[in-house]
Amino acid sequence: MKIKIESVSPEGISVINGYTRELSFLDVEETKRTNFADGVKDENLIISLSDICISEIEIDSLREIDFYIHVDKPVIEMMFFISTSSTFYFDGINGALEINNFHHNIFYNQSGYQNIWQSGKNQKVVTITVYPDNILKYLQSNIYNKFLKAIDKENNVFLFDKDLVITPRMYVLLDEIIKNKQTEGLRRLHIENCIYELFFLQIEQYNNLIDRTKSALSANLQNKIIEVKNIIDDNLSTPLSIMNLAQLVGINDYHLKKGFKELYNTTIYSYTVKKRMYKSKELLLNEELNVNEVAFLMGYNDATNFTAAFKKYYGYTPGKILKK
Repeated sequence: MKIKIESVSPEGISVINGYTRELSFLDVEETKRTNFADGVKDENLIISLSDICISEIEIDSLREIDFYIHVDKPVIEMMFFISTSSTFYFDGINGALEINNFHHNIFYNQSGYQNIWQSGKNQKVVTITVYPDNILKYLQSNIYNKFLKAIDKENNVFLFDKDLVITPRMYVLLDEIIKNKQTEGLRRLHIENCIYELFFLQIEQYNNLIDRTKSALSANLQNKIIEVKNIIDDNLSTPLSIMNLAQLVGINDYHLKKGFKELYNTTIYSYTVKKRMYKSKELLLNEELNVNEVAFLMGYNDATNFTAAFKKYYGYTPGKILKK
């Protein structure tokens, strides 16, 4: 298993996670590395097994970092963002996805992805990478159909629609994996047990969330709220009022606001802002458009209002992206 991580901006960080020789089943190898680039200190602890790779990454950075991750074959990544958040741009998927501070998610990585970190000190993430066969055999419920169908089509995909909170037990298990001091075969056994318990806790947490949501909202109301979400996604340049959205799907605004919050764990306003900002950043990064053009495409009256909204959300102006 080889995972190559390269920094696009700033250049100078290049790491291959994995081991140079073929490991036997019971081998556990540790590698510690420190990389320096323009305003960035990147410390890595890599724990390599024959079919598992665990990385603990700690970063201090004076600037945003743009990484690209390559894999030599499809893998499942269990990601735990201990003290930072990060934005992902996947090959073959339109738009951005984000894992927030103190949250986790699982995704299938078929070919590679772009991973952007914000500036800041003491940023930490733990990633557990395994081969799909070790995980997919446990995902038989219909709630995973979207995930499994994407894999069948060889597409990169997140398992959870939204990232979930890291629980205290998850923190304990992550710490046990990183600090594992068992010897010989017991070390691999202990690491494996911790990984599978983590996976169980992630899946259990998601299943409980789905069950609570289903019990709280009728199927008809859920469908209408999903329809509203799709309308928002399709009209980012001309956002509609909550009243207009409610009228379009035939429910009152109170039930729409309450149901949307229960289903997506965010308000309609916050969701709309997040999607508009993600789309704006994507246009700036990938479409070679200037700030005025992006502001116009996203429905802002002038670039000043757009710049203010962008800075309020990301903490820096859109012009910073264009200077890279």
